[in-house]
Amino acid sequence: LKRTFCQCACTDFLVTKQASTMLPVALTALFSCAAAYAVVDDASALWVEKPVAQMPGTSGAQLSVKMLGMEVESTHTEVLGQEVKTSTHIVGHLVTLSNPSGRVSLALPPGGCGSRELTTVTSRAHRPACKLAINAGYFNVTDGACIGNVVSHGNVIQTVPLAEGNVNFGIKDGKFYIGYFTPDQIQSFEHMVSGVVWLVRDGKNYVQQGWKEANTTVQTSGDKYATNLASRTAVGFDANGRMMIIQIDGSIAVGHNKRGLDMKRLADLLIKHGAVNAINMDGGGSSAMAFAHELINYPSDNQPPSCHASGEYQCERPVSTVLCIHDQEAEAIVPVQGSIVSTAGLSLAAASSLPLGHLVLSPSGSIIGGADCMTKSNLEGV
Repeated sequence: LKRTFCQCACTDFLVTKQASTMLPVALTALFSCAAAYAVVDDASALWVEKPVAQMPGTSGAQLSVKMLGMEVESTHTEVLGQEVKTSTHIVGHLVTLSNPSGRVSLALPPGGCGSRELTTVTSRAHRPACKLAINAGYFNVTDGACIGNVVSHGNVIQTVPLAEGNVNFGIKDGKFYIGYFTPDQIQSFEHMVSGVVWLVRDGKNYVQQGWKEANTTVQTSGDKYATNLASRTAVGFDANGRMMIIQIDGSIAVGHNKRGLDMKRLADLLIKHGAVNAINMDGGGSSAMAFAHELINYPSDNQPPSCHASGEYQCERPVSTVLCIHDQEAEAIVPVQGSIVSTAGLSLAAASSLPLGHLVLSPSGSIIGGADCMTKSNLEGV
């Protein structure tokens, strides 16, 4: 049994091997405590992993999109101090991807981190194009900078120290990962994005503990961010390694007339539909879902700079990162002049030597062979 202590402002905390899931809680003390900490022996307790589901012989993303609808009760206090219970009907979507291998990516706006774009636009620009896309990570509302860990197509865009980080959703080596990672560990991931609050852990509602572990300073909705009703986006996986997404329409997470789900009810809904691990992504006015490049939810943002100055219209908010579900990340052949050539198994050099009249695209959309006089800009809408 390995024990780790930190003394700061007359506060002690203890991390044991059996209680190592509490380590991120202990790490938050580092914000006001200069004492060192030691990682417990069983570092794997900081995260969970699951091999992604396999469906040999299938082609294309095996995607299920179902509409959700439910009544949500809430209590509010009126002017005279009387508590009143109300019930609101809310809607959303449940998405299941049965063959995730090679079909899930973290997509950045065309301008990269530090820029923002509509989920619908980023889903169209990504290669392969997204069949379904959701808003993903948090961002600085002033300058658009990505917040947290960001890895896209094996490129580590940015990392944050473990003591300042939040729970992550990641993919590498045919496995889903959810949990907390050091910058060194992140280097080997294919895709990763940070959320705020681990919602479901090992099939149980983890919101109370997940909130204690979270670095909540990265969100702007205050200390009631988890308990307020709001639009929500969550991602995770089930016991079979299928990817799961729940998106809920509602309101922004602050202000009056709030509607949607709080995090505990969001976690319960995920568990009801089979999730064993899931995290909360950016929500409120950022929550968005696009299918075939078209918005299918009703975003809650109604304020500038995203929306009209009158505040009368709700609109889709530009975001910093998007989770994209697409067909397999094999090189896509775009036929030119009616000619189609298969490049399965070809090396980059072989693909580059294809005769003119054939166009070969990498997953990111770069032209790597047979380009002739066409350019990437000619491919809009392909």
